[in-house]
Amino acid sequence: MRKLLGFLLLFALGFLTGAYVLKTYFGGGLRGDFYTPAGISETSKRALLTSLDMPVSPGAPPTSFETMLRNAAERIAPAVVNVDTTGEVFTWWGGSRRVGGKGSGVIISKDGFVVTNNHVVRIGREIAPEITVTLADGRRFRARVIGTDAFNDIALLKIDGRDLPVAPLGDSDQLRVGDWVIAVGNPFGLENTVTAGIVSALNRNLAGTGDVPGGLIQTDAAINQGNSGGALANSRGQLIGINTAIYSPVGANVGIGFAIPVNRVRQVVREILEHGSIGSAYIGIAYRDISDPALRRYLQEQFPDLRFPAQGMLILGVERDSPADRAGLRPGDVLTAMNGRPLTSIEQFQQMIRRVRLKETIRFTVWREGRTLTVEVVPVER
Repeated sequence: MRKLLGFLLLFALGFLTGAYVLKTYFGGGLRGDFYTPAGISETSKRALLTSLDMPVSPGAPPTSFETMLRNAAERIAPAVVNVDTTGEVFTWWGGSRRVGGKGSGVIISKDGFVVTNNHVVRIGREIAPEITVTLADGRRFRARVIGTDAFNDIALLKIDGRDLPVAPLGDSDQLRVGDWVIAVGNPFGLENTVTAGIVSALNRNLAGTGDVPGGLIQTDAAINQGNSGGALANSRGQLIGINTAIYSPVGANVGIGFAIPVNRVRQVVREILEHGSIGSAYIGIAYRDISDPALRRYLQEQFPDLRFPAQGMLILGVERDSPADRAGLRPGDVLTAMNGRPLTSIEQFQQMIRRVRLKETIRFTVWREGRTLTVEVVPVER
């Protein structure tokens, strides 16, 4: 057991290091009032939902490498916007100070629906009270938050505009490693910056060490602070991802950036239009999929006398005073089922947690050193 705890401690240290790097990009949460759709006409909602389901046009093949990148940038860039937030934070001595943030967004409908990151529209853990969207042509609009998905780091905004430039939506399922892509956004407030690169990896899984979604697009196109919420487009100028994070030991681009696939964004937008804000349930654990071959080999070598479950989530760490801690979960436990449903992958587990309502009791089946027990956890707001 001491070996197991030492092994889990090493994984927890790795988790903390990764969390420090990703903190800037996944530092948001959900607290306070839910933002539900309000003031949107049914015609506008139906038009957006119809556009999300429209078949993807293949587009004309590029005539040369230079022309390909230029045409792609000209097609997508007008729909990429600045997103500026302003609000107040309280100081330790009882006062407050005004702060702001900068990010990017992408217009997905002519009447002003804008997709960006959840963390872009927040100041600390709260939705920013003032959000301004600035178009590439200089027009400025006050934006309101229709809803957020804290887990997938997506926010849907609405501005009151007409005949706005719209990003053509692509099909992220058609991407292949090595495809050329461009990232368009506002790094460090530098409007409509375009960088180029390739798809470095697909279905990149940063999950398993906390509440960071898997299935991301990895690219070496330069992404920096301020690019969050901006466009990742293919060589035909079609939106295939929303830029969301980088991995870097220095806090700036080193050629490892990540984007949320546009096909997932489509689904999240549909859910936000139907339910408002989602993905806010939090239980407070770090975990890995115990079916991972490398992890299983290590466990079998180090703990030959223990027969670990074939599937489930191995708990690496439990946050102090979190719902999981209060319920009695601890490092070394393996979650094998949730509400009676076997846990077969990280993606499945994350999606199940994402759909949990606040104060809804979750019943986990837990393996602990060869014994099976049931633990009930009541999540709180992230």
